[in-house]
Amino acid sequence: MTSDLQKLIELQQIDSQIAALRAEIATLPKHVAAIEAKLADSKSKVAAAVAAGKADEAARRKHESDIQDQQQKISKYRDQSLHVKTNDEYRALMHEIQFAEANIAKLEDKILELMVAADTRKERLKKAEAESKADSAETDREKEEARQRTAADEQQLAELATRRNQIRAAVSEDVLRHYDRVLKLRRTALAAVYENQMCSGCSVMLRPQVFQEVMTNEQFLTCDTCKRILYYVPTPKVGEESNAQSASQSGPPTLAG
Repeated sequence: MTSDLQKLIELQQIDSQIAALRAEIATLPKHVAAIEAKLADSKSKVAAAVAAGKADEAARRKHESDIQDQQQKISKYRDQSLHVKTNDEYRALMHEIQFAEANIAKLEDKILELMVAADTRKERLKKAEAESKADSAETDREKEEARQRTAADEQQLAELATRRNQIRAAVSEDVLRHYDRVLKLRRTALAAVYENQMCSGCSVMLRPQVFQEVMTNEQFLTCDTCKRILYYVPTPKVGEESNAQSASQSGPPTLAG
């Protein structure tokens, strides 16, 4: 296999790793923003429950004050009834007293409703506070994990960038120009060719003569259709498949030539 071809295979692997790491780094701030939004929602529920409780308490005090006002009116009307001179005046005062008593009854019903609602609100507030506390702890944990992951990714990126520069420095400029052009257009610049004689990048069948030349792995050949750089990967022999799979996970594939 030519030196440039072997280096390009490794270069493509590194470029793929770099792209994946950059994508992950880009998603981490979005993930952090999502968990912070969840925490903000939990806190807003707590704040809403607290505000509702304060509003109910203010309404209860207002109703109690209104009851006192009605009671004072009743007391005043009763005092006045002791000094009226006609039945019509007495009946009018009794009507005012009944009206005030009816208002007191309505206000007391409202206070009772608020007291019942207050118990429900306390349970909701207790639940919201527990959820907010749990979300806060989870947010802190996930933010720390995201920070550590970002630091690890950036360190790996730096190491890959160093190796990438070393490889590119050892490859001819003409080959690099073609590699970069196709990589930008296709996201991958190289394509393996197996025994099926097809370009694995675009799934187009190679001409027999081209396939024979690709099998040598000694020439810089490109796919007529997608322009990817072609290299041949022989089918593993019986008993070597597991070794080939292990090798493919740790480095460039075993090639002929």
